[in-house]
Amino acid sequence: MLASTTLRVLGAVGGGYAVTALAVTTAGAVLARLGMARSDAVVTAAMLGFIVYLLLLLWGFAVRSPARLWLTLAGSAALLMAVRHLLT
Repeated sequence: MLASTTLRVLGAVGGGYAVTALAVTTAGAVLARLGMARSDAVVTAAMLGFIVYLLLLLWGFAVRSPARLWLTLAGSAALLMAVRHLLT
């Protein structure tokens, strides 16, 4: 039980932060690529990042198993890194 809770906390807090950071950088790059001023794209992506992190934290404690949490976070991170790589 303690290991499950520890994995869930680490996934929700640490993994959620990592995925949010990737999402913010990717969203900023996408918005800038779509023609938004670079400074506006960064601010918009950063503000959306607060919402994304909150949702990931809440979902991280609501999901049934820590394994599903970690697999979803890893898949999301891989997808965001691939999109970011394609943009650069």
